[in-house]
Amino acid sequence: YTTVLSDSGKCIYHPTTDANARTFTIAANSSVAYPVGTVIQFVNMTSQVVTIAINTDTMYLAGTGSTGSRSLAQYGVANAMKLTSTTWIITGSGLT
Repeated sequence: YTTVLSDSGKCIYHPTTDANARTFTIAANSSVAYPVGTVIQFVNMTSQVVTIAINTDTMYLAGTGSTGSRSLAQYGVANAMKLTSTTWIITGSGLT
């Protein structure tokens, strides 16, 4: 699933009834120009790992500053916030 503008300020939920690994991709600014300050939340309730990816923009992991896709474990909650037109920061529990 690739995020859309209406996901701004909402939760993307991976339920226990979906026993498949999923990838949720934050759309590039060139596709979806979220306003700076936009927050998208991700919740994973299944035993399958959820990958939170980003296209051509940059997503930093809070605390380490490393970039790239992130894995969200079962019962994990992550929040991604848009900092500039092409940068995001992500933080959360169960996030690596």
